[in-house]
Amino acid sequence: MKIDREGSKKNKKGFKLTPILLSMVMIGSGISLTGCSTELAPDNSNIDILSTNADSASELSSGIEQLKEIDGESFQLLINYYSNDNEWHINSNKNLYIAIRTKNLPDNLEVYIDNIHMDTSIVSTKAGYNGIVQDTMDDRIHNSLMIGFPISDNEYYYGINTIEGENQEFIKGYVYGNKYYTTGTVEEKRRLESDYLEDGVYANRIDAVIDLIIVDKETGKPLRQKSVDSKLLVEINNIVSFEENGSIKTYKYNRDGSKETVKEKILVK
Repeated sequence: MKIDREGSKKNKKGFKLTPILLSMVMIGSGISLTGCSTELAPDNSNIDILSTNADSASELSSGIEQLKEIDGESFQLLINYYSNDNEWHINSNKNLYIAIRTKNLPDNLEVYIDNIHMDTSIVSTKAGYNGIVQDTMDDRIHNSLMIGFPISDNEYYYGINTIEGENQEFIKGYVYGNKYYTTGTVEEKRRLESDYLEDGVYANRIDAVIDLIIVDKETGKPLRQKSVDSKLLVEINNIVSFEENGSIKTYKYNRDGSKETVKEKILVK
């Protein structure tokens, strides 16, 4: 996690990757080893989405804005997500920028961000691959001089969540079963971007919890703590090119894992 506030940059790596156990993948994930049916993943259509696929213009740079109500408070939290990456891939490192401020904050209150926790997971149309955590981040104040990151209607918190692609721990999470499981073998391997797309993977899901400290402006005394949750889908690019039989073929993947050719270029010998 990297923070850039008032022109200075501070580095913070607060994420912990969690390997997925074999029993979770083979038993709890809904993958059938003996039948041909496929359990479908829960519907994520009610979550805001940043679109980067071939059927729409990239929204990564323009971003998306969320206005979140705070339980029991008269003011709101305004959250902006965006990225400077041209494309979003599961296997690539990428940056998700976050800008947070208040809206309609009363004059007698001050607000500080105590902690931000973000999980990045895989989203798929198939239950066997949906919800696998890829990266986790926490960010707190970087010194002992303040109780948290100060925000107001005019003052933002700016953060960068650096999300890793496939590292060693994430690869270990994919204990992979041979589709002809009669041999009883499993293997640990790096998966290609096309492997994810073929299995119905179409986005990363961001689940964030933002902890706030609300302070009496006159006395400086903390009054209460509130938490705000935020969810976002960042759609992965669904275009992949392969070198096949003397040509470069480019395919577009659909959410059911099927693909169609969108371009072919013959290589000059």
